[in-house]
Formats: sequence, structure tokens, C-alpha cells
Amino acid sequence: MKKILTALLCVSLCACCVSGAPKDAKKEPPQKVYRVKIDGQISSPQVYIVKRAIRVANADGAKILMLDLDTPGGDLDSTVKIMEALGNFKGLTICHVNPNAISAGSFIASACSEIYFAPGGIMGAAEAVNSAGADIDDSMRRKIASFIGAKVRSLNSENHRRSDIQRAMYDPDFELKIGGKTLKKKGELLSLTAKEAAEIVGGKPLLSNGTAKDAAEILKAKSLENPEITDVEITWSETAAKYISAISPILIGLGFLLVFIDVKSGGFGLLSGIGACALLIVFVGANICGAAGHEGIIFFILGAALVAVEIFVFPGLFFPALIGAALIVGSLAWALGDIWPERGFEYNLDGFLGGLFEVAAGIAVSAAAIAAIWKFLPSSSFAQKLVLNKTEEKQETSEPVKKGDVGIAVSALMPSGRIDVGGKIVEATSAFSHIPSGAKVEVVGKKDFNFLVKEVN
Repeated sequence: MKKILTALLCVSLCACCVSGAPKDAKKEPPQKVYRVKIDGQISSPQVYIVKRAIRVANADGAKILMLDLDTPGGDLDSTVKIMEALGNFKGLTICHVNPNAISAGSFIASACSEIYFAPGGIMGAAEAVNSAGADIDDSMRRKIASFIGAKVRSLNSENHRRSDIQRAMYDPDFELKIGGKTLKKKGELLSLTAKEAAEIVGGKPLLSNGTAKDAAEILKAKSLENPEITDVEITWSETAAKYISAISPILIGLGFLLVFIDVKSGGFGLLSGIGACALLIVFVGANICGAAGHEGIIFFILGAALVAVEIFVFPGLFFPALIGAALIVGSLAWALGDIWPERGFEYNLDGFLGGLFEVAAGIAVSAAAIAAIWKFLPSSSFAQKLVLNKTEEKQETSEPVKKGDVGIAVSALMPSGRIDVGGKIVEATSAFSHIPSGAKVEVVGKKDFNFLVKEVN
């Protein structure tokens, strides 16, 4: 009987323990991992992308920031800025060489806490060259090597092996020996494959923390429980900046060439305008990274600029003003509509059409007001400014304007405006400088769609 009672007591205690245990084990909170793709030529847009990724990851309490890196290299200034920015992340930084971290890319990888290689990954060949990829003189190369070497050492003060390996990648005069083994002779540059970087030298992997085909494998290798990966999306403005940065030297050269040709041919016309636009694209590309979310403002400014070009530079060309007016109307509709780019096309189309209806209503009110002024105040000075002076209309003749004709500037030419030649009002462009209204002018030729004139003393 005693044994039976003891057995019953044990069963009761087990039942109580089971019934008192929680039905669902408490899940571990997700460990946040932010991943950002850095590819192409390293330049200022990539600096902006990395800094934005760091700010977002820090604000969300991320434990890991992963750079998915694939680059042939880039400019030194942007590379150093990225290396320094990585130090502002509060968690662990991981570089995934996927597949190439060449030249500037190797320095960025060396600034991360850990380096993983894709199966076909390559890292190295980091000797300094100029922007065209050509050799630079020895003095400048030594200065750059000294500076970038100090930067790498300061970021890897507890990892002297990584500093030495990085030096072997950019300094051809440095001989790399680890564990009694010569890994790079003088006169060469070191480049490592995924297999070579993972080779055990001196009791530990030469450079990499492992080889993984994607982020999931990296996190699995780190035994990270319940990871939550968030990709930092590259905005349209950052993408545009990357492409513009890649062709900036071509745009700059083309811009100055067209302006030079146009000025030497006798003025500022269509070619100069195209050249100025090329230079403007370079300027915009260097400053456009933060433009995402401000599309309405950008369209309005661009539209106003095109209208100004029509009025002051190419009067009578028509299509700049037409495109500019369309952009202004579109930007107003964007501002008045309920636009959320991430909400999808259909949602935003309804919002845009609603804003467009409001703009159309405003234009209708304006048109009605103009019609009223035209009808009831035809002789007022305000109404006269809206139309071509009737006396000018009566003075116009059908005789064509030709080279050598002399006339009067009826408006200031800055450089474009209107002139009166034998009673005929035509559009003209100053060949040399500003011509004030009322000045005597001579027709010296024709450029684009306007007559080319010079002031006559």
C-alpha cells in the first residue's frame, strides 16, 4: 500500500508541473539585420547610401549591418568617408565580398568587423591610380599609401594580420610573411580568392571569417537565432546619382566643348544651351541623392527653369515653355494630390488625378478672369501689356529681314529680345553683349531660330 501511495503522489506532482507550464514557449525577439547593396564605381552616391543605411539601422536597433559589396574600385575620398562612417554603427559590421572587392572595395571591406566571401569572391589589387586608371608618380603614390595605410591600421588596431594583408594589396614593395610562409613577394600586389582567404595560416584563417553564397548562410554560420533581415532599398535619386557619377567626366568634357564651339562661332545659342545642360546634369548628379520624396518640388523648379529658358534665352522656340508648363502643372497636381510612392500605381493615380482636377479648376478660373479683362477693359494699360501693341502690328511689312539691315531694339536683348527692322518686328539675339532697348542694331546673320545682331554706334 505504501508503494502505491508513493506512486500516486509522484504522478500527481508530474501532472501539476505539466499543467502549470506555459502552453507556448516564449519566443526570442528577432535579431535585426540590415543589409545594403554597394556596387559599381565607389563615389559620393555610395557614401550617401552607406550613411543612410547606418542611420536607419541604428534607429531600428539593428545588431548587424551587412554590406553586400561588388565594386571594381573608386575614388579615395569617397572610400575614406565610407570607412569612417562604418565606425558610427553601434553593432557588428559584416562585409560580404559578392563577388568582387577590388581596389577601393578592399579598403571598405577591411573597415568592417568581419569579412565573408562569396564562393567566387576576389579581394585585392588596391594600388593607387589616377581617375583614368593610369599610374601616378611615385611621390604621390607614397603619400596615398602612407595615409590609407594609417587609416587601415587605426581601424584594425587589434587585428595586425589584416593590416599587413591589406598593405600587401596596395604596396608592391611590401613582402608579406605569415607563420614563416611568404604569401607575397616584393614587386607584386596581393589578390585573394575565397579559398585563399579562408586558408588556415598560423592556426587561423588568413583573412575571411567564412565563405557563404548569401546573407542567410552568413547568419547561419554565426548561429544567429531568429534573425530578421531588412534590405535598405536604393532610391531612384541614388540610382540616378550612381549612373550620372559614372559618366560625369564625359558630360563635363562635352559641356565645355559645346560652349567653346558656340562662343567661337559668334554667340550663345543652341550648342551652348546643350553644353550648359550637360554641366548642370553633373552638378545635379552630385547633389541629388537626398531628392527622393521631394519629386513635386523638383518638377516645379525644373518647369520654371524651362519657362525661363524660353523667355530669356530662346524666345520663340516654344517647346521648352510647353514642357515647362506641363511640369509645373504636374508638380501642382502632385502637391495637391494624396501621393504615397510606396502605396502602388492605382492608389497614386487616383490621388494625382484629384490634384490635377483642382489645378484644372484653378486654370479655368484664371482663363475666365483673363476673358473678362479682355472684354471689359480693352483700353486699360494693364490689358495693353497682354497683347502686342496695335501700332506695332500695323507697322509690320511683308519684306524679309536680311543681313546688313539696320533696325531698333524694341526690347532689351539679354541676349535675346525683339527688334524693329523697317517696321517688321522680329526675334533677335545679341552677337556680343547686352543691348539696351532703343539702341540701333545691325543684322549680321541668323543663328538657330533668331536673327543675330550687333549694336551700331
